[in-house]
Order: sequence, then structure tokens, then C-alpha cells
Amino acid sequence: MRGRHFKNKKKRLIYPILFLLIFTLLGYWLYGNRHNLFFATASTTEASKEATIESSTTEQPDAENNPTITTPLAANDYQNLDKDVLLASSDNYDNSLKLGNFVGTALIVKNGQIILHQGYGYQNFAEQKRNSIHSLYQIGSVQKSFTATLIYKQIEAGRLSLETPLSQFFPQVFGSENITIRQMLHMTSGLTLSEIPLTVTNEAEVVNFAVNNAQLKYSGRFFYSPVNYVLLAGILRQITHTSYAQLVENTFKSQLGLRQLVTYPNWYQNANHTVSYGGKDAADYNQVVTEKTGQFVRELGTGNLGMTAGDLYWYYHQLLSGNLVTPDVLNAAWQRETKATYTGGQYDKGMYLRANGMIASQHCMVLISKDGNDAVFLLSNHGNVTNYQTLIANLYTDLTGVSAKF
Repeated sequence: MRGRHFKNKKKRLIYPILFLLIFTLLGYWLYGNRHNLFFATASTTEASKEATIESSTTEQPDAENNPTITTPLAANDYQNLDKDVLLASSDNYDNSLKLGNFVGTALIVKNGQIILHQGYGYQNFAEQKRNSIHSLYQIGSVQKSFTATLIYKQIEAGRLSLETPLSQFFPQVFGSENITIRQMLHMTSGLTLSEIPLTVTNEAEVVNFAVNNAQLKYSGRFFYSPVNYVLLAGILRQITHTSYAQLVENTFKSQLGLRQLVTYPNWYQNANHTVSYGGKDAADYNQVVTEKTGQFVRELGTGNLGMTAGDLYWYYHQLLSGNLVTPDVLNAAWQRETKATYTGGQYDKGMYLRANGMIASQHCMVLISKDGNDAVFLLSNHGNVTNYQTLIANLYTDLTGVSAKF
């Protein structure tokens, strides 16, 4: 009786042991083949790519992992523009920025060397997040230089010329047969808008509004009007059959390699975007400024890009080095028609270029030598514009010995 009981007990034990053994082997196999268990569909693959891109562009880098470098770094190496730099010899520039109550990110390059790259004040005061070299700013009208470069590339490819008339693309604009691409680039077309578009929601609507509301008022002389660049963005859309936003992605992110450049739909989704603050007192962060409804949308080609100071410098460095468009095309495009110094997104001041952009209390200021070896970039999300203009002019004069005005 006892022997039979033992045999039954043995039978009852063998099944759990077998089950445990099979479960263990199955688990081991699953672990070893965990990457090959499912078919990757197009949607899940794209989603994973987007998640990777989003995390790589919106994560705020840890300041502790970006120690301040105290030796000069070559500005012609893009990787160096992602570093926090402050030389002992640049203390006077650092002190000037602090005494000037500058809030934003400053980048100073001397003789091709980065000597200062620092953040000042707060990127987001409510979250106590300080500005850094990774902070993103709206560059405002400085974006017109990017639009001009996209036009230069079409000229380089033989699809346009500086003398191509606007009527080839938008004949419904009054006087378009006598308006050239060159004139639009230089703001000498005489075009202006009769009213501001308030209800546009996409690129096509912005272009259509510009075409239907452009007026010819100041023919033959310089008159600054963003409608020129909205129409240039519309021409780019026609020639390439590609959206302006996608052209920016293709040219400046994929080809040029800018990692910290965002178009307006992605501005608020990026953790590095700066909050805008109003008021003249740089210590006051109580007045948060938001853009007006549709403001970024209607600034097609004229002022709806955000980027870091480092990426903006790299753009200008590559443009002036002939790596974006050939020097022949650039020199031809920058030939003046009038005494006005505007040359497609910036002003030619003889020994240096000056670029300026403002939108929704964000201010982008650039002074750079024509060889790109000396530069002061101030990108701000707060403060007194007049003070900053004086500040950047003084910094550039001290840096180069060239008397600069902003």
C-alpha cells in the first residue's frame, strides 16, 4: 500500500517539473530572439524613428555633462559649437554682457576661434531653467537669409536667374513683369501688403494671400517689406514642388547638418525653446509674451525658424565659405542696385555683415566679418532692444577694432 502511494506521488511531481523545465527553456529562447519576434511595419518603424528624433532634439542636455572649456576652440569644427566656452581672456566680454543685463545666449568668435559661448539669465523662469548654449530662439527676419540661400541654390541649378521676372510665377501681381528676383531679394521691388493676413493656417494660404494683396507702391527704391520673401517662398514651392518647411529640412538639416533648427509647428514641442519675456528690467520675468494668433504661420520665409546661436553661426560660416552656394552666385546676388545695403537677409556694412530679427519679444542680432572669422551673435528672449544693440556694437568693435554700428 505504501509503495503504491509513493508511485502515485512520484507521478504527480513529474508534471510540474516538466512544465517548469519547458517554461524555462521557452523563456530563454524568447530572450535570445526578442528582436525578431514581430514584423516591423512601416508605421511602427517610422514611429520609432520619430521617437528617437524627438528625444534627441527636445532633451535638455545636463549642464554637469557640459563643463566650461577655458581654451579656444576652432570655429570651423561644427562639434565645437556644441560646447560651453569661456576663456580667461574673454572675462571683459563676459562682464560686459552681465553689466548690460543681457538675457539669452552669446557666441563670440575671434580669428576663427570660439572664445565665448555662454547662456545668461533664464530660458524658463517658472521652471528655473537657465539659458544655455542649447537654448533655442526665434531668429525672426534673419530667416530671410535662409530663404535667399534657397533661391541662390535654384539659380545655381539653372532653374532661376537673378533677372527672372515675378510674372513667370505670379502674373496676377500688378507690375510683376517688371519685378525681378534680384529686386525681391534686395527689397527694391516696391511691393507691400495692403493688409496683414490674420486667418491663414498653412503655407499655401499665406502665399495666396500675398499674391492677392500685394501692391506696388515704391518702385525703384529700397522699401523693406516681408511680402517679397513670402513670394520667394511661393516661387520655391512652385519650382521644387516641395513645401518650404521641407526645403528647410532638406537643405539646412539633412545637407548642412544643423541639429538645432526647428520650424514653427515644432517650436513649443521642443524642450529647449525659450520663453519670451517683456519689460525693460532684465531681472523681471513676470511679463510672459506669447505670439499673436497665426503670427508664426504668416511669417512664411520671413521669420518662423528657431535655432541655437551655434547653429546660426555655422550657417553663416558655411555660406561665407562657399559651402552652401558657389562664391560666383553669392557675389552676383549681393551686387547692389541702389545705395541700400540690404543683400538678401542681412546688411553689407563693408567690412562686416549685420543681421537683425525680432518677433514676439525674441531678438536675434548678428555681426560677422565677411570671412566668418570674427563674429558676435546675441540671441535673446528678454530685455531692452536699444541696450542690446549698443552692447553688440561695442562688443564687435572691441573684438575687431572695426567701428561697428547696429
